[in-house]
Amino acid sequence: MRHAVLLPVLMSLCMTLVPGKGAFAEDALNIEDVTNDRGVKGLRATFQLNASREAIWNLLTDYDRFTETFTGIRSLEVISEDDRGARVRFKIKVAFLLFDYTLQRDYVRPYELITWHRTGGDFRHLSGSWGIIPGPTENIQQIIYESFVDVGFLVPTALVRDGAARELEQTVKRMRARLEAG
Repeated sequence: MRHAVLLPVLMSLCMTLVPGKGAFAEDALNIEDVTNDRGVKGLRATFQLNASREAIWNLLTDYDRFTETFTGIRSLEVISEDDRGARVRFKIKVAFLLFDYTLQRDYVRPYELITWHRTGGDFRHLSGSWGIIPGPTENIQQIIYESFVDVGFLVPTALVRDGAARELEQTVKRMRARLEAG
């Protein structure tokens, strides 16, 4: 029973950190299973967005509007932020469970790479990244998203992956809609 309740939590968490479909070549969303250097399983998604690197960066760092794109977040608090990154405390609620964790989001290369890792709270391991790479044309960017989660106990990987992949599709749709709206 405990695993059944936590499955939606993991799916939501993967998306909280993290991204649909458009009208042309960037429709493709490729999701693959990956494992980080610590042996933590996760997902890597690659897709394209029709927007400038600056617009995408702003979407990924606009904490005032973060929950419009990344659903599942009950609340977030920016503890600190400067040009090098942000420390953000997240609370997510899934069913009747509330999870609380703090992430250090590092702006490794502005307009190119954001990484994050858990600095406190729930979950044994939580890390990931957003990469923004120039695409085939000036206004199309290739996005590489990675997320690694270890809740601290056994959860069926296939179920988590499938749920996270479905939520990721919806998140990318919300990203595209926000970018189109300006």
